Amino acid sequence: MKIKIGTQLEEEVYHDLKVAAAREKRAISELIQGAIAAYLQEQAQPQGGKSGLARLLEADPLRLTSKQLRKTMEVDFFDQ
Repeated sequence: MKIKIGTQLEEEVYHDLKVAAAREKRAISELIQGAIAAYLQEQAQPQGGKSGLARLLEADPLRLTSKQLRKTMEVDFFDQ
């Protein structure tokens, strides 16, 4: 089931989107949905293949709040 949404785009971005949709012979909504799906999939994947404490320990310099430290300690380091 599709849900209708409303948003605003810069005029130039909308024009470029219309041109790309026409060039590919696809609906604008298809391009937008594909772009959003790709973005969400990218965000769901851990950066650099690591997550939790392993990812934070690689950051230089290491600046963790106590809340961040507690949260990352909940992730099982050895499951990565």
